[in-house]
Amino acid sequence: MKVLCICARGMNRSRYLAKYLRGKGYSTKWGGVEPFEKPEWKWNPVSQDKVDWAEVIIIVRKRVGKLFKNKFKTKGKKVIVFDVSDSQRLAPEEFRNLSFDEFQKKWTRPQLRKAIKPFLPLGK
Repeated sequence: MKVLCICARGMNRSRYLAKYLRGKGYSTKWGGVEPFEKPEWKWNPVSQDKVDWAEVIIIVRKRVGKLFKNKFKTKGKKVIVFDVSDSQRLAPEEFRNLSFDEFQKKWTRPQLRKAIKPFLPLGK
């Protein structure tokens, strides 16, 4: 099954979720819907070609889902929307002072795994 994972900029949550699902046997791609203008960080934009390729589209945040739906046509594909943020200011207090990498390992990634669990296996 071909799965497209989408987050804001295609650099963190969608990338991790695509890697996680690839480990479970899915063919994956990832990307973002908000351009990011930092030369040292290369964002990975979603394209209509990626959307057309996918059988299932997973959007990791409701806010991102609204942006996605305004830009792309899904042609009746299965779309799953979570509400997983990677903002430390929105996380519980005990996670707010961690380094970025530790925050991802201890908060964001576990939240993504928890969010996808009820939908596995995909396509059922």
